Amino acid sequence: MSIIGTIREKLSHYSKHFTVEALCGDGADRFIDEALKHTGRGKQRQSPLQPKLMMWLTISLSIFRHESIPAVLARLLTGLRDFVVSLPLRPVDDDALAHARNRLGVDPVREFFRRHASQIIPPATFHGLCVYALDGTQLTMPDTKENRKIFGRVKTFRGRAAFPQLKMVALQDIYSHRFRDVIFRRWKTPERTMSLPLLRHLADGALVLLDRGFYAAWFFGMLRAQRSHFLARVPAFVKFRPIRGMSKKSGDYLAWIEVRTSAPLPEKVQGPMGRPRIHQRIGMLVRVIHYHVRGFKPVRLVTSLLGREIPAVDLALKYHDRWEIELALDELKTHQSGTAQGTLKTIFRSHRPRNVMQEAFGLVAAYNLIRGAMVQAAARHGIDPKLLSFVDSLRAIEHMLPRMRAAATVRLCELHDQLLLDLVRSLIDRPRRHRRYARVVKVKMSNFKLKRPHHRQKYFDIRERIRIGA
Repeated sequence: MSIIGTIREKLSHYSKHFTVEALCGDGADRFIDEALKHTGRGKQRQSPLQPKLMMWLTISLSIFRHESIPAVLARLLTGLRDFVVSLPLRPVDDDALAHARNRLGVDPVREFFRRHASQIIPPATFHGLCVYALDGTQLTMPDTKENRKIFGRVKTFRGRAAFPQLKMVALQDIYSHRFRDVIFRRWKTPERTMSLPLLRHLADGALVLLDRGFYAAWFFGMLRAQRSHFLARVPAFVKFRPIRGMSKKSGDYLAWIEVRTSAPLPEKVQGPMGRPRIHQRIGMLVRVIHYHVRGFKPVRLVTSLLGREIPAVDLALKYHDRWEIELALDELKTHQSGTAQGTLKTIFRSHRPRNVMQEAFGLVAAYNLIRGAMVQAAARHGIDPKLLSFVDSLRAIEHMLPRMRAAATVRLCELHDQLLLDLVRSLIDRPRRHRRYARVVKVKMSNFKLKRPHHRQKYFDIRERIRIGA
């Protein structure tokens, strides 16, 4: 057998049982096997790029966003080069990688993320309630014809956005920062509509923190149908009328809001013009809280927690925890998906929509794995996970990954304990404190013209075009 044939055979054998030990602390390897089996992608012909290796490669792409896909694969296979001495740095070509990604598809990565996220059970940290946050963001991708057609580019009064964008709405566990589930859609899809499938993960005893963009009486009705509570900021245009015996001046009062819902078929009645009335209005009693922090605008909150056993001050302070999901989205987009200097500043690198979706679920899956390791380390040493730096933890995992890949099996437990110790030592160097930042940017606009499709690089011979003299 030739050397190349031997290398392919050995790589195929290793890739069937491939794993990234640094990220397997909470059973990720088992969930990958289950996802591949459930989607029917677990069996593959004799190939050096087996499905399990491609799953870990897809998850790792966002961790090493600053590197090319072949470079990420070479990083993952670093440990195997100690066993297969003749294994080249790039054992397969780019076409083989592209075909392997297409064979894997989106379904196994999506199934793995959801199976792994299903084990997230937030602790009841606020008056016996588990606290979640719900919010959305936009994720950019390369500007190709296929991506523009499927995802589209955001349109504003200044024109179209530079890159196609994928909208993501996430339900986050505030305590661990992990995403319980996410929904991806085109950028035009309203966030409230997108978030409806996420509500099935809520149960009795859950409190959801919402931005003012989620304010809608019908949406609150959907949350209460899940026997969950909400705490949301109120837009400026909404007016409340306190119930009899209560005053707005108190800053903490009850009010009625109307929920417009579809009436069941047997209950449809004639409207005022003789037409069947297909909607009905149901009143909902809510608690409204007004508060003011010196130096900021007044804020109004609305909640379904009507009982006075939870003070208004506690609710106002708890609402500020909604910023945790903003921090998580920043960690996801800025730090985990940070690109190298001089490369395209997009979250995803794929030029085709199918691969973009594959990367999207790999992105949130990798984030949950990193945060899961941080939670495990914090629990072992009895500290709050919020005190750990995500950036330093990410770097610690990056450094430990090749060491655990190349280590003997008997040393893996020792290296895993060392990784958890490194994560605990990754404390935030500037502990969280009461501070404020204005919403401003340093660079507002550019003096250069807007880049158009015809502005492509051109090749020409400078020697033939250069002329000396006036």
